[in-house]
Amino acid sequence: MKPLKLLEGRRLGAALLAAATSAICVAFLVGCFYPYFSLLLHGDRSISGTNNDASVMTLVEIGFVTAMITLPVVLALTCGVAWPLFRFWVRQGYSSVAAYVGGGVIVATIGAVIIDAAHNFGFLIGTDFWFAMLLLAVSGPVAGFVVWYVLQRSTQQRAHVDGH
Repeated sequence: MKPLKLLEGRRLGAALLAAATSAICVAFLVGCFYPYFSLLLHGDRSISGTNNDASVMTLVEIGFVTAMITLPVVLALTCGVAWPLFRFWVRQGYSSVAAYVGGGVIVATIGAVIIDAAHNFGFLIGTDFWFAMLLLAVSGPVAGFVVWYVLQRSTQQRAHVDGH
C-alpha cells in the first residue's frame, strides 16, 4: 500500500509543479501587457515608447518582473493551499475537470483574500491591486486545469504500462 501512496504523491507533485509553472507563465504573459492594462484603467502613459506604445523589450522586462514577483506567491499557495486541497481531491477519487478547475478557483480565491489584505494595509494600490486580481482570476483556473490534465495523463500512461 505504501508504494501506491508514494506514487500518488509523486504524480500530484509533478502536477502541482506543472501548475505552478503555468501560473508563472501566465504571470509573464499577462505582465507583458501591464502597460496597456494600466492605460485602460487609469490612462497612465508613463511607460511608453514611440507612438504611445511600449517597446517590445520593455514589455518583456515587465513580464519578467511580474513573473518574479509572482513566484513567491505561487510557491506559497502551491505548498500551503494547493497541495493539501488537491491531495484531498485525489484521495476522494475526484477526476472531473470541473473539480480541478474549481480547486484552482479555490486556491486563487485564497490568494485574492491575501492580496486584498495587502491592499488594505497599503502594499498594493490602484492598478497594481487590480492587476494582481486579474492574474489570480486567470491563473487559478488555468493551474487547476493543468493539475487535472497532468494527473489524467499520468493515470492513462500508468494504465497503458500496466495493460502491456
